[in-house]
Amino acid sequence: MSIPKLKDQEIGALPDPAGDMALFGRSREELDFWISCVGAPLVIVEKQTLTVRSANRNASIFFGMEIEAFSKCPIKTLVGEEAAHMLGQIWSNAPVGVPGEPFLVRGLVQEQQRLLMVQVTKLVVEGEPVRLFTFSDAPPEGSIALAGWQENIIAMLNWLPFGFEIASTDDQIQFANSRFNTLFGYSQDEVESIEDWWRMAYPDPDYRQFARSKWATEIAAARAEDREMTPFDLQVATAGGGRRTIQFRHRTIGNFNVNLYLDVTQERAYAQELKTLAETDPLTGVLNRRRFFEEAELLYASGGSASLPVAFLMLDIDHFKRINDANGHGTGDLVLVEFTRRCCSVIRPGDSFARLGGEEFAVLLNYADSKVVEDIGERIRAVISRMPFDIDGTKLDVTVSIGGAICGPVEESVEATISRADKALYAAKNAGRNRVVV
Repeated sequence: MSIPKLKDQEIGALPDPAGDMALFGRSREELDFWISCVGAPLVIVEKQTLTVRSANRNASIFFGMEIEAFSKCPIKTLVGEEAAHMLGQIWSNAPVGVPGEPFLVRGLVQEQQRLLMVQVTKLVVEGEPVRLFTFSDAPPEGSIALAGWQENIIAMLNWLPFGFEIASTDDQIQFANSRFNTLFGYSQDEVESIEDWWRMAYPDPDYRQFARSKWATEIAAARAEDREMTPFDLQVATAGGGRRTIQFRHRTIGNFNVNLYLDVTQERAYAQELKTLAETDPLTGVLNRRRFFEEAELLYASGGSASLPVAFLMLDIDHFKRINDANGHGTGDLVLVEFTRRCCSVIRPGDSFARLGGEEFAVLLNYADSKVVEDIGERIRAVISRMPFDIDGTKLDVTVSIGGAICGPVEESVEATISRADKALYAAKNAGRNRVVV
């Protein structure tokens, strides 16, 4: 047989069980030749499935099959269904030609239970990625006990209700439990390298940069102090197109990174829902009284200066009791909703709008001088009175009285400024309603 000369760019490294390194070319002919030179059972497997493509003579002896019979043979035919499932969980994201960590697997070989030592290596044959499985019988001394421990540990890891991953120090995945696969939906065929993970799990480039920076910073701090990483949350895209809120936990142990992935999507959603319920008015969806005053205190504390102060507008729907008495409280509620919609359409994006109770509303104006306060107050007054409210076919003329005040010196409290805005509101009512007084 004429052996083709290997070109430099076609040469990679294939591990030999004795520790020697044999060369393989990246064509099928060259690969078949070089695996036949290795003194261990080698099986080439399709990348996307655990289906055998070819094997060497030692694999033929090891598994008791003719070489031709290996083609398109499921791996479970060689080692049994349980061992095949285990092999499906062994990730090998090391560079091409570099073997992953060895695993002990109990296999059914030639109808006999045997303890196997298996390594997985990624290869590229004529541009197509495949896997190379290296099989051998495990050393007898202590192996049975070790295999039992490994099986029990892997069974426990698969039982865990969160994703569990073992990676090398350069973050190449070596093992992932069942929950990791179901959590994100990505298979090891899709995550060829850590770069694939970042690209698929964080498709938005800006968020990806944030996530990578957060990960690197927290891990560096944890390793420097020899401790577990401080847990944090990230939004992760799944293979199915959804998003999950994942809490990440990490610890470096020996030469491995141990990563935990806790799905906290529902917990965070519930917390946000409770926060929303606690801070918003259930009828109109705008801020409630408590949250409005909190926003005011925060804004006041952070900054209203004499040149760019904080201001308030206090709003009261004119003769709202008449609307309720004449049309019912259901109609009154719809008036409040439409009133809110119109007000929100004319206030500035950075300002806060709230329902304080009943027909009383308020606007917190960030950085507003007297001209801005009067202008926004007038825009609200006009948008309310310009057209009647159409409530289920009933036309209602609605107007609003508005009082405004600008925060004075720093010594003045928020309550004092709001009190002055209230006085301005009553002045607007006493002057005939449907007007703005600042």
